[in-house]
Amino acid sequence: MLSMNKSIKYICILFLSLFLISCGFKPMHKLSEKSNYLENFIIKIINEDSVSREIKREIGLTFISNQNAEKDYLIELKIDENLFPLIINSDGTVSKYRIELSINYSVINLKDNSSLMSDVVRGFAQYTVETSEIESDDKKKRMIRTATSSAIQMMISKIQSDTSITNDN
Repeated sequence: MLSMNKSIKYICILFLSLFLISCGFKPMHKLSEKSNYLENFIIKIINEDSVSREIKREIGLTFISNQNAEKDYLIELKIDENLFPLIINSDGTVSKYRIELSINYSVINLKDNSSLMSDVVRGFAQYTVETSEIESDDKKKRMIRTATSSAIQMMISKIQSDTSITNDN
């Protein structure tokens, strides 16, 4: 009786393992078997001179350039960064800022030079001004990267869910 319970237990574990292994999960950032999806894009910042170094760095970290990979799409970005005071002290100094990042983007198919989609995404972050100017500047840079990262992730999600791009693979 005891050995029968053990064998039933092992059979249940085996079936449960097989069920979980073959559940159909596919990684979100791998839509094509032939290549990494994020390497299929050339990124072009239209207003590159007015974009901060932190934003360019965050975009570069997200869209890793592989020189050998064939590029299928061009994403043109127009980035606007705004800084709004949220809390103003009685002496006129600002103690809290809100960063709003707006990215207007267009996805272009390089094979036939057709426009696939255009949209706008936004990223937000807030930071409190510190007594040290260096600490405040570091905090501002971190929050710019955070706002950029959230806007880029939203853009990637919208691009991947667009049927004209995902069906093209």
